[in-house]
Amino acid sequence: MNTRNLLAALWVLCLGTATAQRVDNAEYFWDTDPGAGNALPMSAADGAFNAALESLLLQTTTLPSTGVHTLGIRVKDQQNNWGPTFTTVVEIGPSTVDVPSIEVTQAEYFWDSDPGEGSGTPMLAFDGDFNSALEAIALETTTLPAEGVHVLHVRSKDVNGAWSLPFRVVVEVMGGTVTFPEIQVATAEYYVNDDPGPGNGTLMLAVDNDFNAALEALRGGGIPVPVTAGVNVLWLRAKDVNDAWGPSFGIVVNIDTTITGTVGVEPVATNDMRLWPNPTRAEEGFAITLDRAAGLVQVRVLDAAGRMVKEQRVQQERRVQVALPGAAPGVYHVGVFVDGVPHWERLVLQ
Repeated sequence: MNTRNLLAALWVLCLGTATAQRVDNAEYFWDTDPGAGNALPMSAADGAFNAALESLLLQTTTLPSTGVHTLGIRVKDQQNNWGPTFTTVVEIGPSTVDVPSIEVTQAEYFWDSDPGEGSGTPMLAFDGDFNSALEAIALETTTLPAEGVHVLHVRSKDVNGAWSLPFRVVVEVMGGTVTFPEIQVATAEYYVNDDPGPGNGTLMLAVDNDFNAALEALRGGGIPVPVTAGVNVLWLRAKDVNDAWGPSFGIVVNIDTTITGTVGVEPVATNDMRLWPNPTRAEEGFAITLDRAAGLVQVRVLDAAGRMVKEQRVQQERRVQVALPGAAPGVYHVGVFVDGVPHWERLVLQ
């Protein structure tokens, strides 16, 4: 038992008189009863003995030896009458409990046959850093076993160098190549209330003036005529590069035709990032360039095992030059945090 305090007991004193009763004192002892009034004093949990029903506090700074002991508790009322002794068996444990530091430092996987701890294929932390007891880890699937049913094993290692038991799951590897169509917004339009048909709505504009992504920030173009005042349903939809229109998204709006002026909308600026050259050599390093200077740019370079190889920070710069002296050839993961927003790229060192 290593807690500092122990709520010991609740006592009710029932005496023959009709007068108000309350606890006036309490005491406890271990194993051998020294006699009423001679044991160790107890405290009221609320700081005052002022009721017949009291929650008592047992100080445990001084405990008997490790093992099983008998704890005795009794209370006294205002007429100096000691109540009967309440006893309970208590097991005293070690004085200190050491909790090991639990933190994942490495993770690996293997197919079917176990190559031995530390000999599997390294895995990467999703956030680029193995720094907690629970980690989201990424599995590289560029190299897969033959077609058919296989068993995938995953395990991790903590800061004390101890490997966990493998977690296993059955995976069926399919043949052929899975291709994904290019998903990119090519145009967008809107209309009010009645659908004029795909392609016949009022054109919308990309906020960055370029439809070049699967997710786009849009703003309205010209207002369709005639404009109907009052509550209307505004519909929006977009078309991809394969000329397929998406479903319409509708929202209820209240159109006010009495407004004669216009409100300017400033476009939302983006800060595109480029990593080059890639592939590169360790002695040459690589550069990060931005469209414009950022408040804070942090660059992290991780090896295939998720270990930090390089970390660099600059402020108010458009270009970051990163050197990698002594780095071994292979695949690295580069995390670029622009004003706290992460962007990850894969870097090949020749």
